[in-house]
Amino acid sequence: MKIRRVTLQGFFKKEFTQIVRDPKMLFAIFFIPLIQTIMFGLALTSEVKNVELAVLAKPNSRVARDIRARAQASGWFKVLPVSQEADPASLIESRRAEAVLIAPKEGFEKALERGNAPIQLLVNAINAQRAQQVNGYVQQIVAEVAAERGYNVSAGLIQLDQRVLFNHNLDTTSYMIPALMVMSTFIVLLVVCGMAIAKEKETGTMEKLIASPCTVEEIMLGKTLPYFVIGLAIVGLVLFVGVAWFGIPFRGNLWLVGVNAALFALSALAVALIISTVVSTQQQAMMGSMLYLLPGILLSGVFFPVANIPPVFRWMCYLNPMMYSVVNFRAVILKGGDAALFWSNCFWLAAICVVLCALAYKNFKSTLN
Repeated sequence: MKIRRVTLQGFFKKEFTQIVRDPKMLFAIFFIPLIQTIMFGLALTSEVKNVELAVLAKPNSRVARDIRARAQASGWFKVLPVSQEADPASLIESRRAEAVLIAPKEGFEKALERGNAPIQLLVNAINAQRAQQVNGYVQQIVAEVAAERGYNVSAGLIQLDQRVLFNHNLDTTSYMIPALMVMSTFIVLLVVCGMAIAKEKETGTMEKLIASPCTVEEIMLGKTLPYFVIGLAIVGLVLFVGVAWFGIPFRGNLWLVGVNAALFALSALAVALIISTVVSTQQQAMMGSMLYLLPGILLSGVFFPVANIPPVFRWMCYLNPMMYSVVNFRAVILKGGDAALFWSNCFWLAAICVVLCALAYKNFKSTLN
């Protein structure tokens, strides 16, 4: 497969010239993601369900046993079997637990008898609203169990020492901005690139490209590389707005953001190529993009945690490149990044990307031939 540099440069210059000359295209590429980031960053929240809860207490603690049973029965929590010696911070950082309830050294019973039990609760607060609700649910369960055991809780004597991790200000915006980086970029690349290729077919210029000395590979790369660069620029723009305007913390490395952005941008462009090969007009390309985007966004974890999605649909999430990108951006930007989690997600994202690119290449080549 021989790809000539001069040919690619010509395609690259042509595509960028067309984009710059079209005000509507510039508006769609940069202004819409900016507006989405501002609006959704201020307005969107998520609900609580299937919270992984660990209760660290003495093995013979009746109160701890009752708390676990009531939490499991509530439908809010999934209680994890952990030993008393487990490191609570490690449970949170490794994503094994979302909340950890820690009994005092003397145990729940003696602490409750004293009337002001210093019970500690660690909560992963990357999702601020979810963390607040988790805290409220745990307090309610502890109070109910204490009351059933005959302890005096009428005056609110149970004191939960709550410590939130990764999002100390409980700011929902910090949770949403990394996901909006994925959603906005994916929407723009899928719609704009798909419509651009469909336009070539609709106006008849694709036939001229086919008749030219350019190879299939050169045409394919020439039509997508400019949008790949634009995709990385959109990620940078949204990240800058999130940090400079909304004040979200950036604890990770910028090159990790770049790796993740490159992989999901390639997957978005591959989907755009696949759609463009089965449509004939720009209107059809737009409709095809919307058909993909609606389930893709809903099953990505942008708005609703994947754990909340019914199992009958959850398997689709693991075929969605947006899901892995959302998890990676949130982990890198807000937590600093967990190497095992990041590269595991990158592996699956790359695998999906390779499959999509292979399908896109096969369909594109078949269409041109």
